[in-house]
Amino acid sequence: MEREETSRKRFYLKWPWNVIVYILLAAVLRIFAIPLILLIMWWNKKQQPDGPEEGYCLQRTRGRLTGLILAAIFIVGGCLAIWFFAMAQTMPYEAEHLKEDLSFGYYLIPVLGAGAILVGLFLAYRSLRDALYPEKSALAQSIRDQLPYPDEAPPVKELFAMVDQDLKQNGQWCGKMGIGKEWVLGDEASRIPRIRGIFGRVEQHTRHAGERTAVKHLYEVWIVDDKQRRQVTSLKSQTELEEALDCLHRRAPAAVFGSYGSREYNDLVYSKEEELQYAQERAYRNRAARFEKQSRREEEQQAQNQVLTLPDGSVTSRITWDTIHQLLRQPDQTGEAAPFQLVPGVPFLREGHTFSRLVCLPGGAQEPVRILLEEYSGTPGVPGRYAWTRDLTAGEAETVLRGWLRGEIPSLDGWTRMERSGRTWRPLDGTDKAHFPLPQPHPDWPWALTVGGYAGSTADPSWQDIEEKLRELVTDPDSFLILEQKDPQNLENYWFIQCAVASQGPDAGKYAVEIGCLTPGGPCLWERMVPDVREAAKYFSDAYYHRPVNVSDFQEAQN
Repeated sequence: MEREETSRKRFYLKWPWNVIVYILLAAVLRIFAIPLILLIMWWNKKQQPDGPEEGYCLQRTRGRLTGLILAAIFIVGGCLAIWFFAMAQTMPYEAEHLKEDLSFGYYLIPVLGAGAILVGLFLAYRSLRDALYPEKSALAQSIRDQLPYPDEAPPVKELFAMVDQDLKQNGQWCGKMGIGKEWVLGDEASRIPRIRGIFGRVEQHTRHAGERTAVKHLYEVWIVDDKQRRQVTSLKSQTELEEALDCLHRRAPAAVFGSYGSREYNDLVYSKEEELQYAQERAYRNRAARFEKQSRREEEQQAQNQVLTLPDGSVTSRITWDTIHQLLRQPDQTGEAAPFQLVPGVPFLREGHTFSRLVCLPGGAQEPVRILLEEYSGTPGVPGRYAWTRDLTAGEAETVLRGWLRGEIPSLDGWTRMERSGRTWRPLDGTDKAHFPLPQPHPDWPWALTVGGYAGSTADPSWQDIEEKLRELVTDPDSFLILEQKDPQNLENYWFIQCAVASQGPDAGKYAVEIGCLTPGGPCLWERMVPDVREAAKYFSDAYYHRPVNVSDFQEAQN
């Protein structure tokens, strides 16, 4: 089944035009604009079925603009209070009556008004800061706090991408709370391996005003991490709260669960004694090890419904994760990459596709791992016509293989669809891309930056320097940028990514991104034209931060 419907361009209002339209509608139609604004918001969400284009985190920070409404209420209320006090001062008779009725509270009116204005200004500042400067937002800071070295955290785009990617591939949404395998996104973000306690809070507040009684229900999820930091997310209903706690039970089973204000909560949050904190951490690690052992046992039991074909052609149905892990590491030990495959007894269904076979070509420490997922032909024993392939890092490949053993299929975003061509495969667009496993940058080699028009190169450049020089590129033969690394033990072994702006031909004005390296078959050079500097910077950023560089859209340069 082709993805024509999902691949066609969809129309919706993007940031900041959606906010501008909402403001104009509210100014012109006032309260009657609410149904139209809700309709536009529904349409925007419908046109982005795979999540917001800008990402969940950025959408969350921009949504803080709604705080301007509360800020405006405080500011207007404070101004009215001060105006009322000033007007009363001009009417001595009325002022005397107010002093008698309100007593000392009369003189608090301007103080409370000034306080309300200050609160409103603070709320407005915080809303505008989070929406317009997401790198300074509370959400971005919460992600930094979860990293091993917060002071060395990457730029905010990379921070948000870590959370967005996890939620896009593995996320389950309970109201506004998104729960992935690595991150939880609520009002702030929590990294699941660092969660030590999860507590639900359900309260009912009753307020009487004359003959009327107002009841307000409070539903919150409180998350406590290994540094006793607390993060609170408010939900709308009991159902959302129960769904969130149930999902968190499955994603963070070793954490302590309970109710807000319980003894478990107080012990975890308020304990100051180092011995007690050490005992709590040790108990957590024991629970985590027990759950990990149980999960591996269940994995191995489910894997017995599959058949593993080893590199030497032998077949076995006794599959353990240790066996798969050893096959992934085999190139590091023997120096040769040999494929293996897994075939389930019953094909797996995901995203409208049914998969009947996984083929893995390990790459070792320096080469990417290539995985191919073959679609089921519909007839047992008959090879499938289509497949999906992608080059992954060793860690990403382990995640995919673990999921396959449990009967799970990864998100196909970023994968290349292939068609069978004789005894091999070819991409559906007819190019030869992705046929050669292009090496990724080495995580331990130092970087050097060379900029056209300058003598020499800069060792260990910062990402800010690289991004700044990329944006300064112009259509000139002497304007180029090269980010390269060499093996300190063998300077002839190298990897680089370079960029220049095309000055003529049909691609004039576009950015030419080229990746070069030394392979066992000799030097190679791959290239791709991208329309703007932002897309070119994405490849440089992936290389600089040692994330897998997506080469599926690159073509081998013709000599």
